[in-house]
Amino acid sequence: MRSIQYCLFLITCLILSLTLTSSCGHNDPAVPDEEQAGNQENEKVDQVTNFIAEETDRANELKIAWSNTSNIVSVAISYIRAGDVDEKNTITVNVNVNVLGEKTGSYLLKLPVYATYQITAVAIDNYGKRSEKTMITATPAKEDAPVSYEIIDNKLPVADPFVLYYDGKYYAYGTRINGFEVYISEDLKHWKRSANLALSPENSWGDRWFWAPEVYYVASKNRFYMFYSVDEHICVASANRPEGPFVQYEKKPIVANEKGIDTSFFIDDDGTPYLYYVRFTDGNVIWVAEMNDDLNSIKTGTLTKCISAEDPWERKQGTIAEGPSVLKRGGTYYLIYSANHYESQDYAVGYATAGSPKGPWKKYSGNPILRRDKPAAAGLVGTGHGAPFVSAGGSYKYIYHAHASVNSVGPRTSYINDFNISEDGVINISGEPIRPVLVK
Repeated sequence: MRSIQYCLFLITCLILSLTLTSSCGHNDPAVPDEEQAGNQENEKVDQVTNFIAEETDRANELKIAWSNTSNIVSVAISYIRAGDVDEKNTITVNVNVNVLGEKTGSYLLKLPVYATYQITAVAIDNYGKRSEKTMITATPAKEDAPVSYEIIDNKLPVADPFVLYYDGKYYAYGTRINGFEVYISEDLKHWKRSANLALSPENSWGDRWFWAPEVYYVASKNRFYMFYSVDEHICVASANRPEGPFVQYEKKPIVANEKGIDTSFFIDDDGTPYLYYVRFTDGNVIWVAEMNDDLNSIKTGTLTKCISAEDPWERKQGTIAEGPSVLKRGGTYYLIYSANHYESQDYAVGYATAGSPKGPWKKYSGNPILRRDKPAAAGLVGTGHGAPFVSAGGSYKYIYHAHASVNSVGPRTSYINDFNISEDGVINISGEPIRPVLVK
């Protein structure tokens, strides 16, 4: 019995031996795979070539470029100010390079300050292996290059102007044609007319006498609102961009049964919206009313008289107070307005203050603050119907129109001056006026 068991044991061992030998034979290719992996680890990643850096037309920018090798999937770019040996100041930017046949790569470096920089490029392959560093030294432009403009008109040819600053650009609107154009600038000097109207007559209730547009971004509604006069009625249209197109979805005036012009919109700190505009009540008189939340209508029961032409400087030609604008500083409200007929060379700007958006308003004793005899007017006549606006630097400017010349009212042209409120609460329009030009 024991001999039989022993024989069976030997047979089993023989079968297992043959099986293991067969299995080992099938695993022979594993050796080349390991060798291949070892070879890949020993391969070098080639450096990028033709590595260059060029200044752009912007201050503190460098356009870097290089040539790739076929096994690169990304390039790590780093820079440090030349001579700065503190590695903690090194700034690294990871730049992904497209491997689908791209032979070159580029990147725009926006540098923190003007200096000479040492820039390094390291090529990285699909296994994460890195090449040796390729280094160059370069210096960006210290200042923005002057922009070359083709001037097509030596003026901004609108009256009753208004400027909105939004997202790095200035948008100017005004009275000139049926409907409203929009002019766009980045520096307040050079303006381009948009190819499309901001508001077309077909998108408005009226079809003539399009006057004095003002555009506001209302954050709570995430829309832009244009308040304007058409056919001597006040209207509002809206858009999702400052250049329009603005559309009056309810084609009816804000106040249906009464004429009015020269709208100006103001939202108080508590969120209450107000509309200031001119009613023809014993001359041109500035009134205010609270608006309903739809911003398409007013609460007629809140209508309150603000400013009428009473002082001698306001009545040199006509009984006219118009072109209101309202802003608030601290607990004081400022209402800036124009007086006299716009055809008068003594058309001028004054202001009044109040402790409430509805008044009562107290006129400044030093009015007018802008007129042909004031230094800021710089020889202009018929200066008025403007609006303050916040500029890119956070300070206020004031845009207004003036007559074409001492001999001709039209076409009226817009100008821009500095505008500030002193610590004593006095408004001052000052400085040499910016004389905008129209460019191609």
